[in-house]
Amino acid sequence: MLMRLAIVLAALPVALILHLESETIAPLVVVAALTAVSALMPGSAGPALLIGYAAVAMAFGDGHPLRLGVLLMIPALHLIHVTSALAAVVPVKTRIEVAALKAPARRFAIVQAISFLVAAFAAFVPSGPHIGFVELLGLGSLTVVIAVVALRI
Repeated sequence: MLMRLAIVLAALPVALILHLESETIAPLVVVAALTAVSALMPGSAGPALLIGYAAVAMAFGDGHPLRLGVLLMIPALHLIHVTSALAAVVPVKTRIEVAALKAPARRFAIVQAISFLVAAFAAFVPSGPHIGFVELLGLGSLTVVIAVVALRI
């Protein structure tokens, strides 16, 4: 039951960020509905739809691509993914020992560090109509190196 509560708690910042960046209540309603589906049926498409909806809403929102809302959304969406995956395989009434969460928490922290490293690198990549091939190649290469390192963890 705690894993399902963790899904709801992880979705709260997502709802808040999308609500603050929107002029309507629609994103709040959509996130609430998808959060309910995700908490009740974590093995369904609900978590993927929630993550996808939030990512698309942020990508097409106004503002800089590396604004604070986006940087806060990254760990929140990843936490929804992790908690949904765990809730999907752990029975509802099972008591989870803290030691069992050590490995997922370690991987979560490593992936977040890598994500923010790529975001920091992307902040220095020039943008505009004439993006250099070398800059794009460097960002792509860094992403591949990080992916290979992450797969070995």
